[in-house]
Amino acid sequence: MKFLIQIPQLIFGGAEKVLVSFANDLVSRGHEVEILETYEKGLLKEQFDTRVTFHAICSNAYTARYYASWKEIKEERNPVKKGLKCIKKIFSMVVGYEKFAEKLARKHYKNRCFDIAINYLEIQSPQFMLSSIHAKKYLQWYHTDVGNLEHPEETDSMINDYERMDAIICVAHAARESFVNRYPRLADKTHVVYNFYDVDAIQKASFAPFEYRKYDDQNIVLLSVGRMTPQKKYLRFLDVLKRLKDEGFCFEWHVVGTGYQLEEIKEKVEMLGLQRNVVLEGTTDNPYKYMRNCDLFVLPSGWEGFPTVTVEAKILNCAVLATDVSGIREQLVHGVTGWIVENSGEAIYQGLQELFTHPKVMKKIRGNGGMEQLCCNDKKYQLLMKLCRRNEHEGT
Repeated sequence: MKFLIQIPQLIFGGAEKVLVSFANDLVSRGHEVEILETYEKGLLKEQFDTRVTFHAICSNAYTARYYASWKEIKEERNPVKKGLKCIKKIFSMVVGYEKFAEKLARKHYKNRCFDIAINYLEIQSPQFMLSSIHAKKYLQWYHTDVGNLEHPEETDSMINDYERMDAIICVAHAARESFVNRYPRLADKTHVVYNFYDVDAIQKASFAPFEYRKYDDQNIVLLSVGRMTPQKKYLRFLDVLKRLKDEGFCFEWHVVGTGYQLEEIKEKVEMLGLQRNVVLEGTTDNPYKYMRNCDLFVLPSGWEGFPTVTVEAKILNCAVLATDVSGIREQLVHGVTGWIVENSGEAIYQGLQELFTHPKVMKKIRGNGGMEQLCCNDKKYQLLMKLCRRNEHEGT
């Protein structure tokens, strides 16, 4: 089968990382896979199997030729170059930077046909795919829990397009339940396929030489991995850490990732006097070496669909504390393979206090029993193939 998988951009995010495992699994089974980025970023390209191919609607070459920002125009000192950038800006405003790129992409795909076209992230409408990609089947992946979104109306606006898809894939049973509750007319075409994981690659990468930069060797090392966005609730978590510090607990919270809340987080760290307790590690292509060497992995999120990082942490036998977001109870058993707390600052504080005070409990929950079934890609693949082999798409 030929697969086309569209994603906004290849960045260091949870969904993007499992896309690597998904695409690599498909080509290992003899399928052809092409990744279509809406905006070329390509940070994860080196992690894909060499048989995976790539294309971008708004490629770097296209952007350099047709687009210039106001900032670039303002900073340009050469009059001729400034004039050319002004022309690019006018073009992008009048014609439409993305609109013209999509026109070129339609020409690129005009005479090509795929068996399966997948819109891989719910933050992007499948409209371009439905109108411009020729495929026998169209699938929409949905990685979050619509019941916990601060702005579910963004999904509401795409439901008419979702109705034209052959199937909607939720990544957890809890996420599917929320989706169907909000959109009952889509129940029959909404299914669950867990994310694909390359367990061997995760374990191999985790053994890379690594030591934490610690202020005190006695500190408990907490770790979170994820983009710095409101969804992850890092600002709320800093308030929790402040309380624990004031009570005399010794710890360091290391954060792998970045995002548009970075400066706000830095400011709050300084305001709360947590400079010696919080270490912002930035982005990395190997978060697994951090996971293997931490004392406690923490997921303080406000909402998720099926958090990837907690599965990866359990593959590496991490102790995990997580808020009770969608999918987490499909991964962890409270008090046995993890510590699940209510989705509030107070509950996170009480959970950490409990584990800090009882290190034997923290050691006990490092087990990863039950992860074998969750990480079995063969079962997920069979579910996917069953959906792909249904009657061909109609009406698009």
